[in-house]
Amino acid sequence: MLLTWQEHNMNDDFRKRAGFTLVEIIVVIAISSLLIAGLIRFMAGALPVYRSTFLQSLADETARVQLQRISHEIRSAQTSDTGAFPIVEASPQRFIFYANADSDASIERIRYELIGTDLIRGITQPSGIPISYNTSQEQASIVARSIRNGANPVFYYYGSNYPADPLEVDSANIVNITYVSFTLTIDADTAQDPAAVVVQSQVQLRNLKTNL
Repeated sequence: MLLTWQEHNMNDDFRKRAGFTLVEIIVVIAISSLLIAGLIRFMAGALPVYRSTFLQSLADETARVQLQRISHEIRSAQTSDTGAFPIVEASPQRFIFYANADSDASIERIRYELIGTDLIRGITQPSGIPISYNTSQEQASIVARSIRNGANPVFYYYGSNYPADPLEVDSANIVNITYVSFTLTIDADTAQDPAAVVVQSQVQLRNLKTNL
């Protein structure tokens, strides 16, 4: 009988040690809730930054790729299929010129222009008899987004004194342009880090060089 009583007490002690009291359960739930709430707050703060960083990196890489293409096309600017001068228009946020954009036998009219926060590339093929460039048939596309130049120029133009003496360009002196530099300020999300990135490039128009 004594053995049975001892076993009973041991079983009671084991159950007491193995189980959780109501207070312990409440404490565990409270701590878990605080940890989960903290994790949610951390993720809520971190996700926008991660998203902004990803978008900024994507916009930056896209702009750099496009700068390479812009540089190549501007460098190869040449007389149009109608015999027109290689440069059509040169302004702070728009540059129009003739070049071979697709490696075929024709020379295209190429337009780069900043509209809002988008950099636009427009291509007009020569057509008709006699040949002309019908700009109503221009094929335009967005080649870079999140451009934050605002009123600051995208394009700067220079003559033979590059990099000194940037030109105040108008239709009368586009014939003096031999160098073009361009600057893009990129910021995918102005309300979040990371900060804006500035990418730049400059090219000499090889068919308009004066230092031959």
